Amino acid sequence: MISNRHKIILFLLVLLAFGDADALDSRTDKKIETINKNHIYKTSPVVFNRSRITYFEEPGFTDFEVKKAEASLNQLGKNIYKIKVLLKLSDWYELSYNNPKTLDKALIYANQALSLSQSLHSVIYAGKCYLQLAMVYELKNNNAMIETCARNAIKLLTQTDDVNDLAESWVMVWSAKMRTNAPLHDRFIPIFNAAALFEAIGNNKRSGDCYREISELYFSNSDFHNSLNALKKAESFYKAANLEVKNIYPISSRLDILYKTDKKEKDFLKLKNETLIQQAKLKNEALLRNSMITFLVLLLIILGLLYKSYAFKKKTNNALKAQQEEINKKNKALEDLVVEKEWLLREIHHRIKNNLHMVVGLLASQTEFLKNEEAVQAINDSQNRIQAMSLIHQKLYQSESLSIIDMPSYIFELTEYLKDSFEIRSSIRFLLDIDSFNLPLSHSIPIGLIFNEAVTNAIKYAFPNQKNGIINISLKAVEDDKYILIIHDNGIGLPPDFDPYNNPSLGIKLMYGLSADIDGEFLIANSNGTKITLKFLFNENYSH
Repeated sequence: MISNRHKIILFLLVLLAFGDADALDSRTDKKIETINKNHIYKTSPVVFNRSRITYFEEPGFTDFEVKKAEASLNQLGKNIYKIKVLLKLSDWYELSYNNPKTLDKALIYANQALSLSQSLHSVIYAGKCYLQLAMVYELKNNNAMIETCARNAIKLLTQTDDVNDLAESWVMVWSAKMRTNAPLHDRFIPIFNAAALFEAIGNNKRSGDCYREISELYFSNSDFHNSLNALKKAESFYKAANLEVKNIYPISSRLDILYKTDKKEKDFLKLKNETLIQQAKLKNEALLRNSMITFLVLLLIILGLLYKSYAFKKKTNNALKAQQEEINKKNKALEDLVVEKEWLLREIHHRIKNNLHMVVGLLASQTEFLKNEEAVQAINDSQNRIQAMSLIHQKLYQSESLSIIDMPSYIFELTEYLKDSFEIRSSIRFLLDIDSFNLPLSHSIPIGLIFNEAVTNAIKYAFPNQKNGIINISLKAVEDDKYILIIHDNGIGLPPDFDPYNNPSLGIKLMYGLSADIDGEFLIANSNGTKITLKFLFNENYSH
């Protein structure tokens, strides 16, 4: 028979062997234990940020523009433009929700826009207004009104082709359900509807957001399989949108740890059963000796493997550290070179601008010695053209990007320059509708010169009396990679015998030539005044 002392020694050796075999997993076990104790999943009422709804495609109001827009509301007629202004005001006050009074103003403007939309029988804008109201009520924590307004928006937007806002309305329904702790089934329906709509229009970012929240809902219900599948789908949408997916990995890590925890529990039961079997077998003396030798050999092998792995890892880390230091040095040198080149390029644009201003000054000095009115007018026209190019180089060296021009800012400044140049601020009004996008130097200079010629001709010839003149300027992105510039005045129009294709005017020839440079289509025609249209293609993906 085996003595009690021998049994105790054998039992300790068994535990030692199994303990060393699991040494590689010890860190994972501690991590699992820590997370199980300290990380408890809680469902948040609203987990991801909604994208802002923009009712104009240009940037939102500034503080000054808000005051100006509010002052002009009473002068605006009952039309779609007034609805847009009211929605922009509501959106601006919604973004300033740190003050409760701003939310009240946002609510007032949204309700005014809704009333006007209903009176004009505009289904799409009534839907947008209800969506805006839902967002304001969300910030005011009025959960009942969030869902009511969102469902009204869904009812209206379903009749239109505005799929993106329709999807956002379903997101607001989901937000209301989350805030009120609705049953899980009621939370799934709206977020699945939103995901399907975003996916249909190719909005990968918002599709990824929706599937991430679907994963969280499954996770809260301990449905880890569906949670992981939804998370993988969200990750694929984020990658398609070229966005980071770092927000996904904490959830994925939690699932992985839970799976490992379940596996460790099963392994523990298996080891426990094996230990009981081993203890039963230890009644044989010979088996005890063989087991002791076997366990000692295994222990030595494991220790040897661990030491070898440690030495190899240390050697590899040292090599990687040396490589990383070398890479860091090269990156620093490259960064310094890029900064130096940027400063040189900025200086070039600055000098070009100064040289162009010098040419303008020389031309201005020359006009003092000219008596021929046509020569003076030709020099003035040349000054305006040079100023259009100079303004581009000025904006390039003042901007972060040294190769692209912000078109709304450029068109606005060029318009202000022409107003001052011709001293027509009180006699001719300019109405600008410019989309927010950037163009490179290859397109911005021809467009700036065409704009200068068209507006200059309108100022000089369209309004003989210079009274009640209006010049509408529109630069829009009408389709993918397609843009259109329209300059339309309400003046006297073109002469009856005007031939745009056989005209001696330098300005007309210049506009046709510049249009051809950017492969654009240039048209000039009578339409209650003179209307100049330029259509051109440009792919922003290749703008840098």
